[in-house]
Amino acid sequence: MPALRIQNYLWLDNGYKPDVEARLCYSGRFLYVRFEVAESKIRARFMSFQDPVYKDSCVEFFVDPFPDRKLGYINFETNALGTMLVAIGRGRKNRVSLTRADFEVIDITASIKAPIDGPTGGDFWTLCYRLPLSLFEKYYGEKPGPGLIAKGNFTKCGDETEFPHYGAWSIINSPQPDFHRPEYFGKIVFT
Repeated sequence: MPALRIQNYLWLDNGYKPDVEARLCYSGRFLYVRFEVAESKIRARFMSFQDPVYKDSCVEFFVDPFPDRKLGYINFETNALGTMLVAIGRGRKNRVSLTRADFEVIDITASIKAPIDGPTGGDFWTLCYRLPLSLFEKYYGEKPGPGLIAKGNFTKCGDETEFPHYGAWSIINSPQPDFHRPEYFGKIVFT
């Protein structure tokens, strides 16, 4: 799949717009997500599952694999260390956190290996993770597969970084920062 670019920087006009590419592909057992982030100075502090990673240099994948069922979407929010915050629900409120057991089946690889607040020593960082399709079957009763038309978004943020920023692949028409807006999710086609 060609890379999707996070290039719609919203809500702030501080000039900080890191170049981010996201890739998504799948096999019979897994959904693979990869981010490449052109950002040489980052903040990555949080290290425990379900920590508020959106405050760090963070990339996010929001997906509703079966939007016609109206069961909600899952947000996978991950800082540059690979620390993840994951929940499911229909909107920002009343979200249900995925369990530690759910998290333990997710394989994550991050290029940043230790907490950092400043230059990385490089021009970019990467993050990859592998989501078992069985995770979606648990919450939606079915695994994603060929022909599926899902809805989702890829985002980049850093609420407490030197330059706070909010970028999205699919543009969000909201007066204030809010990625939890499934009405603005873009189409993701499983081919």
